[in-house]
Amino acid sequence: MTFPNLESWKCSCGRHSWPKIEVIVEKGALEKLPEVRRKLGLGGSCLIVDDVNTREVAGASLRRSLQRDDCHVSEVVVGRPDEANVEKVVERVGKGDFLLGVGGTSVLDITKLAAYRASVRYVIVSTGVANNGMSSKTASISIKGKKETIPVSLADALIVDLAIVSDAPTWMVAAGCGDLVAETTAIKDWQLGRDEQSELYCNSVAELELSALNDVIANIEMIKSRNDAGIRILVNALIRSGLGMTIWGSSRPASGSEHLWSHWLDHYADENKIRFGQHGEQVGIGTCLMAKYHELYDQNWWSCTQHPVYQAEALMSFLKGAGAPATPSEIGIERRLAIQAFLDAWEYRKERYTILHKRHPSRQDADRILRQLSM
Repeated sequence: MTFPNLESWKCSCGRHSWPKIEVIVEKGALEKLPEVRRKLGLGGSCLIVDDVNTREVAGASLRRSLQRDDCHVSEVVVGRPDEANVEKVVERVGKGDFLLGVGGTSVLDITKLAAYRASVRYVIVSTGVANNGMSSKTASISIKGKKETIPVSLADALIVDLAIVSDAPTWMVAAGCGDLVAETTAIKDWQLGRDEQSELYCNSVAELELSALNDVIANIEMIKSRNDAGIRILVNALIRSGLGMTIWGSSRPASGSEHLWSHWLDHYADENKIRFGQHGEQVGIGTCLMAKYHELYDQNWWSCTQHPVYQAEALMSFLKGAGAPATPSEIGIERRLAIQAFLDAWEYRKERYTILHKRHPSRQDADRILRQLSM
């Protein structure tokens, strides 16, 4: 079974269309790679990008599969998503190569940016379910110690083998759920930009993003059980969210004030050579904080009666139910750092209007919200 056919999706503002990408989500999906290569005319030479773990999980078997299909295959093993590893891949790209990124977030971001810089086609094989970036046209790369989101080209194909991601570490499922709850605050931040800064906005893209979150909220018990149907729902929701960003042309529909809070923590952690939670874990907690801030200072915040599951306390309960951390302390973030991130996060993307730009929070604001949420 392939990804649900959404090519009939219609854009309310008439500016956007469904992106052209081959998406396969099923058990045994890895076996479809040779067929995908021929169908898309990717050529007879491939550079596999993986890391030491995903090489064992899928990279080695994909190499053998392509070689049996008369494809010349080479490999480059990468580490953290930074400029050095991107350049390492670019330097290895040969004439006529297409890139095959095999891994989780870090490997896939490196592959995306390397393919863009080398002007080659690429295929993504995701071995994780930790965030919605697998189907987006952005790469998150550390440049001079600061995490930056960089526009890239879209993959020719995305392959997710349910047999592999079902065995992924438990934290990945929780982090994937954490990344999706960001839709609640990101959409309201986007609407603030529309209403107060005359920013372009598309109802259809916003509805697509929210539908991904709603599917996960409605099926969280099935997802937690990690059965085939539950993991498929989570994977499809993450892909749909990523494609919403691709349709729009930036991460705006799924990334707002909650991601800025997380970015501040990423920068602090890099500077101090420490580590907090995974991306989706940080974003999930940041979403709860920003949801409460919206509730206090955004008259257009989701109605408690119409959208009870989008309120801060309900989001915290959802995260706990998904097995994800719901407070900063659970991922090693001291209260003073959670507050400082709240105060300074707006400086990270001044061009992206959010509730933090509408009202720069005071220390009293941050302290009040943390207390109200028992953080």
